[in-house]
Amino acid sequence: MPRIAVDLDGVLANTMQTFCKIINASRSTHFQVSSFNSWKAWETAGISKEEFFHILDEAWLDWQNLPPTEENLSKKVGKLREFSTLDIVTGRSLETVAPAKRWLKNQEIGFREFVRTDSSIEKADLHYDIFVDDSPELMSALTSKPNCHAILYSQPWNAEVQQTPKISRADSWDQIIERALTILRRSSVS
Repeated sequence: MPRIAVDLDGVLANTMQTFCKIINASRSTHFQVSSFNSWKAWETAGISKEEFFHILDEAWLDWQNLPPTEENLSKKVGKLREFSTLDIVTGRSLETVAPAKRWLKNQEIGFREFVRTDSSIEKADLHYDIFVDDSPELMSALTSKPNCHAILYSQPWNAEVQQTPKISRADSWDQIIERALTILRRSSVS
């Protein structure tokens, strides 16, 4: 079966929604998810990269209140699992791995393995047939990787990424499933 790597933040979990609540409460700002139209969200927020990731960790430590990116996510991810081996592949900090796994269990999202990398870009070194992610950096790294495809889950911070023969864009989980099936039909992945 084809191997599919699915990202956690911004693809399954709407972490930026919780990030906005936390930073708005602590700094009296009015950020919304749509405010972040760059991968370097810390620059938009006017904070350091370290503080940005600290706030994301804080969001994960309160995993019970972290919303999914879409309604009925468990069923949608389950459809992808019908024709693939699905792993969760994330750059989550070590401190938040356990809360992330609890969130996935609570959301009833099934997967084979939970794989943690130190950064989004390191995912490109892993051997998957399809990556489902929201990272523009990863998309760039995957374009030169043979026998690999990517599905970019649309978010404000990746709007500038262009589709290519190897990168498809999806605005919803229904489209992710559709795109994955199309990729598998066109390629030698089976």
